[in-house]
Amino acid sequence: VERVRHLTAYKGAIETYIDALNERRGAVFSSNYEYPGRYTRWDTAIVDPPVVITSRARTMRIEALNARGVILLRPILDTVKALAEVTVDKAEESRIELTIAEPSGTFTEEERSRMPSVFTVLRAIVGLFFSEEDANLGLYGAFGYDLAFQFDPIQYKLKRPDDQRDLVLFIPDEIFVADHYAARAWVD
Repeated sequence: VERVRHLTAYKGAIETYIDALNERRGAVFSSNYEYPGRYTRWDTAIVDPPVVITSRARTMRIEALNARGVILLRPILDTVKALAEVTVDKAEESRIELTIAEPSGTFTEEERSRMPSVFTVLRAIVGLFFSEEDANLGLYGAFGYDLAFQFDPIQYKLKRPDDQRDLVLFIPDEIFVADHYAARAWVD
């Protein structure tokens, strides 16, 4: 894996990414709020990510969205196969489908976030791609409310649509970043 940073124009650069989302997959995150150690004034955007991760309840699908994603799926498959709590239901060149085991036993409050859940898989994938050299590399997307039921199973009062996804996360291979404090922008 090679990491390269390209400086790009700061003024108006985020609009290109926002416009691209009308026709292509991706995400834009913008913050104009700053709090020391937690929030900073940045824009971050990804377009055409190679991999998407989706889940519903205890099932997950990891899909390659292009040829670059197919390359990434092999190490991801090896990583998730090593998890005792995970059963790989289907592994194809461009898609992995898996199920996370229901937790057994009881857990203390401190252990709840470490019991088997979709987060077990997400932690493993983050660990696979982690690099001290790139603070922006990660999973980008959205978490749905029903993820809370990974830790506190309750009986649903409302029927969920068949196509509901509890999370949609992308693994990008190109990340646009605008630093509003320094008035600079780049693509990693």
